[in-house]
Amino acid sequence: MRRNKNITLNLKNITPHFTGKAKIITLVLVIIILSFANIINTSALSYSSSVNVGFTFNPTLSVNISPSDLMIQNLTPGTTADSNNITVSVATNAAYGYTLSAIMNGNNNDLTHNNGTNAFSSIATDSSLPNLVTDNTWGYSYKLFNDTNWNNYSGLSTETSKPLVDSSGQTATPIDFKIAAKASSTQPSGTYAGTINFAAVSNAAPMSLLDSFIASGAEQLNGYYKMQDMTHDICNNVDVEESELQLIDIRDNKICWVAKLKDGNCWMTQNLDLDLSHEVALTSETSDIDPESYGKTIYTAETGYAKDETTGVVSWLPSAIDENGIQRADTIDMVWNDGNATAPGWTDNYNNPYSANPGNRYRYTNSSTYNETMYTLLQDCANTNNNDISGCQHAHFGNYYNWPAAVASNNTNGASGSQTNSVCPKNWSLSNPDEYRNMLQTQKVYSGSGTSYASGGFNKIRTSPLYFARFGNITNEKSNFLGVYGMYQTDRYNGGNNSWRFIFNSSDIWPDNSHYKSVGYSVRCLAE
Repeated sequence: MRRNKNITLNLKNITPHFTGKAKIITLVLVIIILSFANIINTSALSYSSSVNVGFTFNPTLSVNISPSDLMIQNLTPGTTADSNNITVSVATNAAYGYTLSAIMNGNNNDLTHNNGTNAFSSIATDSSLPNLVTDNTWGYSYKLFNDTNWNNYSGLSTETSKPLVDSSGQTATPIDFKIAAKASSTQPSGTYAGTINFAAVSNAAPMSLLDSFIASGAEQLNGYYKMQDMTHDICNNVDVEESELQLIDIRDNKICWVAKLKDGNCWMTQNLDLDLSHEVALTSETSDIDPESYGKTIYTAETGYAKDETTGVVSWLPSAIDENGIQRADTIDMVWNDGNATAPGWTDNYNNPYSANPGNRYRYTNSSTYNETMYTLLQDCANTNNNDISGCQHAHFGNYYNWPAAVASNNTNGASGSQTNSVCPKNWSLSNPDEYRNMLQTQKVYSGSGTSYASGGFNKIRTSPLYFARFGNITNEKSNFLGVYGMYQTDRYNGGNNSWRFIFNSSDIWPDNSHYKSVGYSVRCLAE
């Protein structure tokens, strides 16, 4: 809902009071009970019926400007001067407040001489009085009613400008508003005028990740929205901080938690659990495989890539035979024994893709009882209730992937920098060290200097909404550092047999740490 008031910059012209409308339906249940007594040899009987009762509530929205004009009284050739102040106030009882903006009322942002000449143009960049350096320009400044400092002067637009006030979640605050102009030494005398339009818009309810998917018109599968339907707009439109949602990966119909984090991006908050197969290719239709990547130096038949010239679909099929001619198994299932894990068949290979599947196991807390298989990760679950996994829904192991598997290539010789493709779903990508660093800093996990946690960062990295887990790694057919280190692949090559990884333990955190490509780590994906 938008309601406007205009102010003429030297003419007294103000629009009347107005109200806006929204609708709230309240249902009241009325129960009518009829009872019958004194019926021989029967129990009491009753009858009930319900009546729906509702009403419409119309919130109000109004703008008040006092005084009703802006005047620069003493602008002389070659000088800069500012106007009187006006106070702009908005009153509303709309549930989510309002946004107040100021725009020019017309097709340009000039102040017009009374002879019809457009002479004073609105400045394009911020500037502080008296530093309006360009002759024959004007701009506005404002401050919240209780502030002492004015904002720098800015130029108004004929389109919706940056909001002056957004009252979401706070008490409505009046603003003081003024203009300033700079005249050249040859500027003709006379009156210069224009009109500013103050637009107050009632704010919609904050949009969650679920709301954004619904608004996008995306279709569901098995009652879930699809990982592959995530778009930049869906993520960008989310207003609810750290809003989370379960999505389905249509490649294997597994469910995964995702959330919009404070860095403004949408991340998986559960480890990737896709099993690789030597018989089923990943394709650009459902996976993070760029159709334009085929034919590049590192994406040749040797690396498992092929292109359907009719459809343009690019596919990647993990090799079943390594460079030594050894037949590889499909995704390796780990073997558990009293909390220890092995991955028979895992080969520390720098170029061929390997992945290990620990199974769909949950972490329990404060108990020696484990789901399906015993292992020790007591300290890493967000929920501290004994034997309750309801708060540990993000805590699936997921799969371990060596770097060739993570970047979807059967041979990473010749790789450089960040890779184009990954095992992530379509519209998601393997995150890089810079993205990890920025996300961890905005979530107040990482201090940004050295390997230091921010205050409370170790708890934050393992709990809502991040749920990073210390699942260690797989190398030499063994699980290592379970419950000690969290280790995650990135998309970035670091030369020779090394790539960059994100790693943390209880005392240190490294957003970028170099290690062997052959080792299997967890994977988290970032929406593109």
